[in-house]
Amino acid sequence: MGKKQSGRRKHLYLFSACVIIASILICGCAHLYEGIVTRPDFEEANDFLKRGNYKASLVKYEQIIVNHPLAGDRALFEMGVIYVYARNPQKDYQKSLECFQKLIKDYPESKYRQNSDVMVSLIDEVISKDKRIITQRRQSDKLEQQIEELGKKIELMKEVDMTLKQKKQTAP
Repeated sequence: MGKKQSGRRKHLYLFSACVIIASILICGCAHLYEGIVTRPDFEEANDFLKRGNYKASLVKYEQIIVNHPLAGDRALFEMGVIYVYARNPQKDYQKSLECFQKLIKDYPESKYRQNSDVMVSLIDEVISKDKRIITQRRQSDKLEQQIEELGKKIELMKEVDMTLKQKKQTAP
């Protein structure tokens, strides 16, 4: 009976070890599997981007997020970059910021986390500078309008001065 229990115990340990190893492999390989499965989708999205079709690229990344949530962090990061891409005529800092913030919130352990933190800081700074530029532009426009009004007043004063000088010269 001792040998039977010893044999069962060995099988139980072996079975437990297999379950543990299988779990580790499945979890560890899930990300690798996701990379292999999503590669064609990412390549298609990048191809759209290279051709300047930013909208189609963004749509493809959104599909990746829905169909392959494990790769959502990379898709969000890529979307955030597209929204601030210099050549993108529909550049949108707010949407870019939302992508990076969602990545940070939903994928806290992502390898894109640190870069997303940096991008959030940079975009906040750009938005802040843009607001200052808009405020300064409004102030500049207001000052130019005041200068124009003062110029008109000066011209009017010159006309009045000339009229007064002419009256003074013609007066007996």
